[in-house]
Amino acid sequence: MRNVIILVLLLLPTPAFATDPSLYPHFWTGSACGMAADTIVYHYAEHMGPAERTVVSTGLGLVPGVINEMVDEWVINNHFGWDDIAADALGALSGAIAAELINGQLWISASGKQIRLVGKW
Repeated sequence: MRNVIILVLLLLPTPAFATDPSLYPHFWTGSACGMAADTIVYHYAEHMGPAERTVVSTGLGLVPGVINEMVDEWVINNHFGWDDIAADALGALSGAIAAELINGQLWISASGKQIRLVGKW
């Protein structure tokens, strides 16, 4: 049983290396833009709930990636990449969720026997 667990742990990270390295900057840029957008929306759009803020900030975080791909379409020997847009969208969503958790005053509560996430939602 121990060998099976070791084999599974060795094989789990391999799909992470199967992605195209050019997608990493798109993901991280989208993540930063999604986090910044959600922070702004969190502080200035008080009538929105968490789900609405996440959707709006994901859309706002996706804008720089779409602009980048539109510029890429006009550059010689380059094209509009849907895989880049998908990485931008996933990054923007990840950043928006992370910012929602951080801005929502998420913290860790630890007692003698348990650790749990506590926050104001």
